[in-house]
Amino acid sequence: MSEANYAVPKLRFPQFTGPWLAKRGSDAFTHSRERGVEGLPIYSVTIESGMVRRDSLEREIGRNASDEANLRANKDDIVYNMMRMWQGAVGRAPEDCMVSPAYVVLSPKPETSPHFFEHWFKRARSIYWLWAYSYGLTGDRLRLYFRDFAKVPMHIPLLPEQEKIADFLGDIDQRIVLLQRRQEALELYKKGSIQRIFSRVMRFSRDDGSTFPKWEPKKLADIFDWVATNNLSREMLTEDGGEIQNIHYGDIHGKFAARFRQEEAKAPFIKPGAILEALPESAFCQAGDVVIADASEDYADIGKAIEILEVKSKTLVSGLHTYIARPKPGMLALGFSGYLFQTWQLRKQIMRIAQGISVLGISKSNLSKLVVNLPRPDEQRKIADFLSALDDKVASVALQVRQMQALKTALLQKMFV
Repeated sequence: MSEANYAVPKLRFPQFTGPWLAKRGSDAFTHSRERGVEGLPIYSVTIESGMVRRDSLEREIGRNASDEANLRANKDDIVYNMMRMWQGAVGRAPEDCMVSPAYVVLSPKPETSPHFFEHWFKRARSIYWLWAYSYGLTGDRLRLYFRDFAKVPMHIPLLPEQEKIADFLGDIDQRIVLLQRRQEALELYKKGSIQRIFSRVMRFSRDDGSTFPKWEPKKLADIFDWVATNNLSREMLTEDGGEIQNIHYGDIHGKFAARFRQEEAKAPFIKPGAILEALPESAFCQAGDVVIADASEDYADIGKAIEILEVKSKTLVSGLHTYIARPKPGMLALGFSGYLFQTWQLRKQIMRIAQGISVLGISKSNLSKLVVNLPRPDEQRKIADFLSALDDKVASVALQVRQMQALKTALLQKMFV
């Protein structure tokens, strides 16, 4: 047997010693073209989650084919989107179902474990081969027909080893799912806690058990001073290092959380040679500052804010389409403002004053008029400590999710050929 016809993975269960033989897609699967049957659920194939019931997707998808025009996929068939296979749009059918006639249904042969191939299709190397055998004039028009999938090279072990690998990786997947559910539960609990606290359904007590005073209505102008920022556009920023970091409004929308520590949330740097002499002393961020995005194309993003919890002296500034709201002395406990700007009570006011057609904007004068109910700083400290502890728990579980996903990625590279 020539070396080209077999191989072995870098990481392997000790009870298996035989070679993985070189095969093609058609050696593992047949092309199924069974017609759909009335009453079967309809599934879609997604890049992120594999096969999911169409009626569970958030977006509305019309029934664009009759049951007879749809394809039937039997439980454990592999289904892929021929136009998105090169991006990983593939999944295993969890039950007998119907799928779009634009999909390809692969029925596993007797010596093929569909659970094994459910993982095989997610490997970076496998995705490369699926891309290489796809055809199209441009990247967004690539298609992988079954006749081309049938030629895709692959090394396959015997069925018992396939099933062992699938069971092991399935356990990893289950751990990831459980961690993700825990993270979602914590995030939901935190969201509910913010709602209960700021609607004053949930109240804290002083350390001696006494009650905190009533919350008082305050305009934002009573709480914050507005600080001038620079107008440096994204073109003047770089990720390659420098002396001064700059918070850009786009990063508030997509990159930074509501609590900003400079060491953890790496902002881009201002490029060397940019004109910085015009920067006022006040434009350098201080701990406690709230940086507010004043422009967005979406009502859900307008006025998003981050609170600066930790900053190096004179190394962080706020840039184009941002406002800095600096707490007045004695008004706010550090860490409280980041949660205040997440509350629905304030968010709906911000959305109400947003103006514009294609791009929404909010002015400092209008922001200053918004009213919030504010507890005393000592109660603010209790609130911030409680919510930040929840944030820390969410971050801890999110880290575990990323670590498990990284382990899975490494195993996919080492346990397959």
